[in-house]
Amino acid sequence: MTAEHVDWGGQREGGPTAEELAFATSLNALAPGLDYWLHADDDGTPWLLVSLDLIEEHVIRDTLRVDFDGRGLRGGWSPSCLNWDDGVRAEEALIDLAGPDGLLFPANGSSVKDLARRAAEWFTQPKKGRWADS
Repeated sequence: MTAEHVDWGGQREGGPTAEELAFATSLNALAPGLDYWLHADDDGTPWLLVSLDLIEEHVIRDTLRVDFDGRGLRGGWSPSCLNWDDGVRAEEALIDLAGPDGLLFPANGSSVKDLARRAAEWFTQPKKGRWADS
C-alpha cells in the first residue's frame, strides 16, 4: 500500500500507522482532495483527523472534519476551521456529532475500507447546517 497522493500533515512524529494508511488511501481514492492530519493523544495513542475546507471567493468559510481511529469515525463542522481544534479530538472540541451534519459511526468490526467508504459518503453528501452542493 502506498501513501501516494495523500498529503500528510499534523504534529505526530513518524508516519501513519498501517490502519491509517489503509484508511487514507481508500478514502483518497473515493474522495480526493481531503487533508490528512496525524495526531496522538497524550498517552501516545495515534489518531487521524481528515478535513475539507469549504472555500468561497478564496476564503475558507467552513471546515468539515472527521476523526478516525480504532473506535470508528466521529465528525462534524469544525468550530474554527481547525484554527484551534486541529489536534483536539472531536468530543473535546465539542463537535456536534449528532446534528443534521454530524457523524458518529462506531467501527463495530467494520473493515478499514468500509469506514473509508462511510467517510467518503459523509464528506460528499449535502450538508443542511451550512453548505450543500448546488
